[in-house]
Amino acid sequence: PLPRLASFELAWTDAAATAIYPEPPHSALPVGIASMHPARFFDSVLGQVPLEQSLGLRATLWMIALAPLFTIFKWGTIASIDAASRVRVLERLSTSRIYAVRQLTMSFKAVATLLYAKSGVARAAMSTPVTRSETDAGQGLVSASRLTSRGSASAPVEQGHAAE
Repeated sequence: PLPRLASFELAWTDAAATAIYPEPPHSALPVGIASMHPARFFDSVLGQVPLEQSLGLRATLWMIALAPLFTIFKWGTIASIDAASRVRVLERLSTSRIYAVRQLTMSFKAVATLLYAKSGVARAAMSTPVTRSETDAGQGLVSASRLTSRGSASAPVEQGHAAE
């Protein structure tokens, strides 16, 4: 097994995870991830998974930590830049033209999501139905049954066939 995360790696983990799940009011989420101790969780995950996965997750952490240098051209690590810059770094990593960079970033987000979903407050918010008022009916997401093969909204689908 790999050694435990160093203090600077723990700081990187906390900084990256709080950029993904920030505390209110900087998020529409009911609770941020900081109080859930993401670095401690990430460290425990690294100790429980097989060596290959542990190496991959740790390499991902280093990639994210050093990303400000090559994504937003700021001298520093993910933990030493401001919160808005952290979000920009993660956005750029997750939209990178390099597939491996996108996927590694999503793997870090997936681990953070495992911790976030353990929160009773977060789970309650995710399972509470949202009611739509009369004013926003028909706005927002387009039903998949209303999409044509060209990807634009059209008349409703009748009996499984797109309207012609």
